Amino acid sequence: MEERIAVEGFRMNVHSFNQFYVPQRRRSFRVEIKEQSNPQTHLPISMSEAADVLIEMANSVPNVEPQQINKTHKRKNPPRTNTAIKKQRRKKKVEQSEYPSIPEMPTTMRDRIEEMGGYEINLVIQKQLTDTDLNKNEGRLSMPKKKLAFDFTTEEERNLLSQQENKNKKGINVMIMNNMVEDIRSICLKKWKIGSGNGDVYCLMTQWNAFVEETGLKSGQHIQLWCFRKDYEFEPPRLCFAVVRLN
Repeated sequence: MEERIAVEGFRMNVHSFNQFYVPQRRRSFRVEIKEQSNPQTHLPISMSEAADVLIEMANSVPNVEPQQINKTHKRKNPPRTNTAIKKQRRKKKVEQSEYPSIPEMPTTMRDRIEEMGGYEINLVIQKQLTDTDLNKNEGRLSMPKKKLAFDFTTEEERNLLSQQENKNKKGINVMIMNNMVEDIRSICLKKWKIGSGNGDVYCLMTQWNAFVEETGLKSGQHIQLWCFRKDYEFEPPRLCFAVVRLN
């Protein structure tokens, strides 16, 4: 009878707490029972009663499903893959577009060239300007030789452009004009060999950045580059270029 009273008292102590928490450990599992006829006695709980109490405590803890744990620890922002990074880089590039036709040089431009004594007018290349063409750190307009509609250099000029001076490629001074500004300025022409299969690339540089700023050229615009020759006194005919903005 005394043993049963001790067990019931322990169970009441367990149910007095919230079902999600384990009750605090008592200093002793012994229960003090005072009776007038008997002195103070300490009765231990039997093994079977202790097992029943532990089973009841275990059943009071709610089950946690594995799916709930996975949802709790799921990362909101998964790591970026190489494919996602490449797609983002593609968005930053200029949208490529083809000009529907190759229009002739504007009449006003041709008249200006002829008035200044220009001749042998030929279309060199028609291209869409890229960020690289207008990058101030690059400072040049590239013209791959294999994309040229007309190779504008003479044999003497090609030999000169192939030479090196102080470990740098030699350049030749040419003239450049456009259909928006009447001024004509001097600019440097050089030739490089880029890669093993890309071939030679002609570049207009040294004053190209100033020309871009003066004419207001923008990335994505289509332009034509025309060449012509102009005679100067006491020197060979000078190679000249004319830039025509199409849009």
